[in-house]
Amino acid sequence: MNQKPSGLGLFSSTVVVVTTVVGAGVFTTTGHFAADLGSGWAVLVTWCLAALIAILSALTTAELGAMMPQSGGDYVYVRRAFGARVSYVFGLISGPAAWTVGSAFVAGTLGKHLNNLIPQVPELVASVAAVLILTVIHTRGVRVGALFNNTTTLLKVGLIVGFVAAGMAAIFWGEGTGAAVEAASLQPNPLQGWALVEKIFFSSILAGFAFAGYNAVVLMAGEVRDPGRNIPRSLILGLGGISVMYLLVNMVFVLATDPAQMVDAEGKGISDLGTFTAQRLFGDGVATLFDLVFVLILISTLSSCIQVSSRISWRMACDGQMPAGLGRSNSKNAPTNALCLQALLIILSLAFLARKELLLLNGMCTLIVDVPLALTILRLRRSEPETPRPFRVPLYPWIPLIRILLAFYIGYAFIMEDSWNGPKAAGLIAVVLLLQPILARGRKERG
Repeated sequence: MNQKPSGLGLFSSTVVVVTTVVGAGVFTTTGHFAADLGSGWAVLVTWCLAALIAILSALTTAELGAMMPQSGGDYVYVRRAFGARVSYVFGLISGPAAWTVGSAFVAGTLGKHLNNLIPQVPELVASVAAVLILTVIHTRGVRVGALFNNTTTLLKVGLIVGFVAAGMAAIFWGEGTGAAVEAASLQPNPLQGWALVEKIFFSSILAGFAFAGYNAVVLMAGEVRDPGRNIPRSLILGLGGISVMYLLVNMVFVLATDPAQMVDAEGKGISDLGTFTAQRLFGDGVATLFDLVFVLILISTLSSCIQVSSRISWRMACDGQMPAGLGRSNSKNAPTNALCLQALLIILSLAFLARKELLLLNGMCTLIVDVPLALTILRLRRSEPETPRPFRVPLYPWIPLIRILLAFYIGYAFIMEDSWNGPKAAGLIAVVLLLQPILARGRKERG
């Protein structure tokens, strides 16, 4: 895949961040943990924590992306700092694992809402069809994909802002919503002290899914124009706006319904809190329309996920750490084979994993790769002090260190929530290492 200086500008780069991050997560993840937290303020603190972790991570990524503007992103940085073995594990878990299950969650949610609109089309069929169609679009090259993403992202942001504005209006000034507003009075939280703190940290793992993909732009850094300026700016502008938007959406949720009541008839968390809230505030007719809104929002998210995630497999193949065929591109400079592999992995995940399992697996993969990435900037600052850095992390080294400490504590909360989570993470790393002699047999491709 030849890398050309004329590519994504600041607007398109920011769109890559926004369209990849904003999708199913903000409307679906809160329902999985809100009832356990039991109060609106705890829900909002959880989202603030998830946003803080994402922003700290983005600042680190911004320095590395501006310093090494090569497609492949985080994998490239870890390889430069720690060598081939560590970068192989990192790349396989962050790419074919984490991006795959995250994309599958988005595709599954999209399929669910398409099925609501057209009951004759099964959820799985709708999800698979969306994955295949979007994969074909991205085989047409970066420009075609960028145009599609830019258009659908503007529509997506407009729809979410409209949801927030209409929700606030219905809560504070609407007629016939008194019961919903009254139900929002917060109940005393049964969790206290460190038990509540640990639950908030664990919940931030689930909320963190809604921020997954913030590093999408660095995965395409070789296709970004003036990367030293545009990569840091796109990350900061994109994540800053996303964090504000997410907090406003969740304010609508907790004002419309007491978090302790965010459970279904079986006592489980509401997996589709967006539609539930729309129904409560606006009635059944608008809730049905919300299915269409969801589809429009999720199309661009899934599109960007497929586009950027393939760059990790492509980059690893170029370095001889995955089969050589994945490092080849077509005449449009699109990594066709890597795109097809990503589509296949997403479809398999859709077929065999439930959405809650996809969320937890995505969180586990993120935790595994977060610390090595944070350590990368510390190592490269020491080993390559003279390398030009168009952007530097402010308050260095405190921001990377805070990020590492938060990652360790979230990992602790993750293990405390379920004692099997630790062995599962270790097992995933072991499987990845066992696969290395099989996968890393191809010759290096020219990147």
